[in-house]
Amino acid sequence: MNLRSFILATLAGMALAAIPVSAQTVRDAVYAVPGRAGGVYSMYEFTSHTVTAPPKGYKPVYLSHYGRHGARYLMNKTQYERSVGVLDAAHAAGVLTDEGERVWSVASEYYNSTCHNRFGDLSPLGWEQVESVADEVYQANRAFFRKRPKISAGASQVPRCIVTMAAFCQSLLKADPKLDITQSANVYDMDEMCPHHETNPWRTQGKQEGIYQRKDPWGTDLKTFIEKRLDYRAIVARLFKSPEFLKNYRGERAFVIDFFNLVFNMQCTPTDSSLMDVFTPDERYALWEIDNYIFWVLNAPASSLRELPSLFHIMDDADRALAEGKPAVRLRFGHDAVILFLLSAFGADGFDIVPDSADGISATWYNFRSPMASTLYLLFCTNRSGDVVFKLVVNGEEASLPLEPVKGPWYRWEDMKALISERFPRTQ
Repeated sequence: MNLRSFILATLAGMALAAIPVSAQTVRDAVYAVPGRAGGVYSMYEFTSHTVTAPPKGYKPVYLSHYGRHGARYLMNKTQYERSVGVLDAAHAAGVLTDEGERVWSVASEYYNSTCHNRFGDLSPLGWEQVESVADEVYQANRAFFRKRPKISAGASQVPRCIVTMAAFCQSLLKADPKLDITQSANVYDMDEMCPHHETNPWRTQGKQEGIYQRKDPWGTDLKTFIEKRLDYRAIVARLFKSPEFLKNYRGERAFVIDFFNLVFNMQCTPTDSSLMDVFTPDERYALWEIDNYIFWVLNAPASSLRELPSLFHIMDDADRALAEGKPAVRLRFGHDAVILFLLSAFGADGFDIVPDSADGISATWYNFRSPMASTLYLLFCTNRSGDVVFKLVVNGEEASLPLEPVKGPWYRWEDMKALISERFPRTQ
């Protein structure tokens, strides 16, 4: 049995201990907040959170954090060319319907006024998000930060992650100017921040194939998965007088998926424009379910292990910090892929459940759990005997894990180490 098969079998066997979220609950969540249909394009939702104190006799000693960059523009010029660019060409050719002309007008003005030559950059909204998230983390752990822990921050070498690190650390210093924080963005650390990135010198996984070539454990055909859920031809017909026009632009299905990226990324940038009304609520949900499936294939341990080094770094860093016994904080700034992998690896709130088929993924695994500026951290506490407990906090919420709790959201670190060791055996 190879490692991926072993992990799939292990996760499936241990999922009974996880806390599932019903498919209806997830569906309702997407319908209730349309922006969530954007998956990883959704925005961090600031709400009040419960902060549970550690068990009696335990004191915080180490905080291990991983945060996604804040809201950004679309990744590159190609993404705009495949959406706005196609609409520009269709407008010039006179093949847009009245609704298509409206959509083109909004999209073209939006691109030229807001996004031109801003590819993959952190947006002003992203900076504001990150400052607020940092303050949220500080306020939830104020007593620990007042111990003046040694704080080291590192970031993926992607510029938006470096700027995110700066915003986060600046916010901490606003809260407490006496904090001592070091920052870095080194190639050496890319295995910790974003293992699959091409700049990672330790990378062992090859380049990912196109989304239609990637396969899940069941060998799902993505084209069939899409056809089963979404009448993309109806969407195209509302915008184009002649769908034949799109044959020269990757086809109808590809255009709708590309346009989905543009529409839902708009909420991440400083604009009053919106095109979410182009899709019906049912279409938004179907588009999300398709997008969610693609992200599961890329980032869930049962399908992909490309982010596994990040997990090992977090585990090893924690053991080193706990052995030193001095208050410390490790801040990491990277990408949604790592966040989603870690949530699955730790089994946070049922994210380790492996369904019987691809159709069941969205019942318990939803990529809007890693919105722009998403963050997770493990807070470790020890007692006089040296026993270690921890809790996992995801976007401000204390997570339930597939372990026997000590108290509330607090679990034994040794139990988590044993679980990770069983699920992800390290090769010699």
